[in-house]
Amino acid sequence: MTKLMAFDLDGTILFNRAVEPANEQAIARWQTEGNLAVSCTGKSIFATQLALNPTVIRFDYHVLYTGAVVTDRDYRIIYRQTLPLSVVQACYEHFSTVDGVALFATTLDNDYSLSDQVGSSTNILPEFTPLAAGDLQNHEYVGVPLWIPDAQVREAAYAWILERFGNSVDCHKNQDFLDIVPPACTKGTGLQHLVEYLQAEHPGTSYKVHTIGDSWNDIDMHRYADRSASFSYSPDEVKAVTTDCVDKAYEFIEASL
Repeated sequence: MTKLMAFDLDGTILFNRAVEPANEQAIARWQTEGNLAVSCTGKSIFATQLALNPTVIRFDYHVLYTGAVVTDRDYRIIYRQTLPLSVVQACYEHFSTVDGVALFATTLDNDYSLSDQVGSSTNILPEFTPLAAGDLQNHEYVGVPLWIPDAQVREAAYAWILERFGNSVDCHKNQDFLDIVPPACTKGTGLQHLVEYLQAEHPGTSYKVHTIGDSWNDIDMHRYADRSASFSYSPDEVKAVTTDCVDKAYEFIEASL
């Protein structure tokens, strides 16, 4: 049996755009002992590369865009699912004038800023390319992240998304972000796609899945896992679905070896 550990990034191993050396060393040891390490994040390909390239970590696979895309270690796409253009256009029409909302759109190549009614920046999505409304139709989109620092504004936006789109999209809460992705896309379904791919590539091999993540959008991957970890600072709803609760990611890695 091969062990596979899926790592959320922001708030799990990535803080202020840096990874603690103890976590880097623990992940390296995990891989050295023959286990697979997988990033499992709401980030795009572009944002994940931007976050991880300054570190020594080289994940074996990536589950990105909250499960909408799965890639190998070199970001070659194994699985993908995209959003209808109409979803992006509707979000732009509604949120571009809503105070307290910064609206982004992610593609397989880049991260775009559509509107900003927040007026500051976030470490989670630190670099982006402005995109004019007239250019919306020229791209294929995987996700629509919304950065909404105010909790009340965020809840109102979440309610609008659910009412407007229903089951035609998934919307995930992550710290002070909302991530709109294609329907039935979660970190759990993304991991399932990866495991099915690995089983097809390596017939007869079974996988024991471990997950570690701090926030609400990690709940589905925790439910999919054989063993899972949240953090002492995680919301209670997240702690309730994990088998372990730790202060640092390396504690869970070491306990799982």
